Amino acid sequence: MSTGDRGVRAVRRGAVSVIVAAVALPVFAFTAPAQAAQAQPAAAQITTTQTAGTRTVASADNVGQIARGLMDSRLYVTSEAGNVLSPADRSAITSALGGDRDADIRAVVVRNGVSQAEVRQLLPAVAERVGKGETYVAVTADGSRMGAMSKKLDRGEINQLVTRTNGTPLKERLIQFGDLAERKVDDKARSSSIGEYVTLGVLLMVVAAAAGGFLVVRKRRLDRQARQMADLKAGVEEDVTLLGEDIAHLDLDVMDSGLDPGTRADYERAMNSYDQAKRETVRAAKPQDMQAVTTALEDGRYYMTATRARLSGEPVPERRAPCFFNPQHGPSVEDVTWAPPGGVPRSVPACAADAEAVLKGTDPDVRMVPSGGGRRPYWDAGPAYAPYAGGYYYGYGGIDLLSGMMIGTMLGSMMGGGWGGYGAGGAGAEGDVGGGWDFGGGDFGGGGGFGGGDFGGF
Repeated sequence: MSTGDRGVRAVRRGAVSVIVAAVALPVFAFTAPAQAAQAQPAAAQITTTQTAGTRTVASADNVGQIARGLMDSRLYVTSEAGNVLSPADRSAITSALGGDRDADIRAVVVRNGVSQAEVRQLLPAVAERVGKGETYVAVTADGSRMGAMSKKLDRGEINQLVTRTNGTPLKERLIQFGDLAERKVDDKARSSSIGEYVTLGVLLMVVAAAAGGFLVVRKRRLDRQARQMADLKAGVEEDVTLLGEDIAHLDLDVMDSGLDPGTRADYERAMNSYDQAKRETVRAAKPQDMQAVTTALEDGRYYMTATRARLSGEPVPERRAPCFFNPQHGPSVEDVTWAPPGGVPRSVPACAADAEAVLKGTDPDVRMVPSGGGRRPYWDAGPAYAPYAGGYYYGYGGIDLLSGMMIGTMLGSMMGGGWGGYGAGGAGAEGDVGGGWDFGGGDFGGGGGFGGGDFGGF
């Protein structure tokens, strides 16, 4: 960025601070008694022309690996892309992107056969885990197709940049895209500073109305979150109560000297887990707190299963992930292939009864939880239930395990799971990636278009 640009931005920040100072006191006075709610991500637009068909793809690099690679680098080449860049090429690209400080770009080189739907899920998931960067771009190993999302550029601007770089080799295309994005971001900053001075007076006049509107919207959001938390707590309490009833029904006397020491130890662990789950439920003030509850419940369920096995003279079962269909069922006994209505097949752990149901083509016993005045499968009951599910599978891979099992569900779309073979979920190929990101599909559009792109068939 030029010295003149920095000067303009400095003056602009000073002007904006006048507005903030003028309104901060009255807004704070209205909002101080309430707890600060988590900010909702701004809706972002996605450009698409055709929804991808669903297919199952086994990717060698998951979201976590890609995100870790981009923590300290501007470039990540997936293993499926192959050795398409020499060390010198990688160094040149990384250096060039590092100089584009205003566009703040992270780039991922993916396999040639990747679909637009996969890229659409990959980039937001990686960006969320990296936690920094203003522009994320995915480009195929042969350099022929490119798509990006940005907080600094809208989808039309992204697609224009993609089109201008089309036809160049992979290395040159990434460097050229970075240069063009940097210039575009700086041009927009200069233009916006002029507009801000013009609208300064108008902003001062409408700020009171805006503050009032903010308070109304904030109250509605808090009310909605309170209702969701109430539903979640009711569902968790059902799980806690069921474990307690299971323990009470067995009613072992741990003081009995004739009781096998292993049986006594497992039963005591189950009771301790139940007590911990009760304590954590009482303390829980937000959905994230429920993860500790369900982690304790998973422990309790396993140790009750182990206790019953010992009492029956059977071997203690291996420690497996809980039954996917209903974690109340305790540890799974095998993995089965299952697909929700309209979804793609995936492998999930199941208890004996649910595994038999799936293999026979009947419906498994799905955990239905309170949600919006009714009951829904826990994986489709909204974002509040994500920590609930995460706690049950905390010791078995947590989000990385769940993201694969939750493909195509409401929770799956929020977990940023593995990115192979997934459709665009309920939003279709054109929808909201959240977080203030605008998504430009560039070359990944269908019908030979997508904002000037050149690739069809997605």
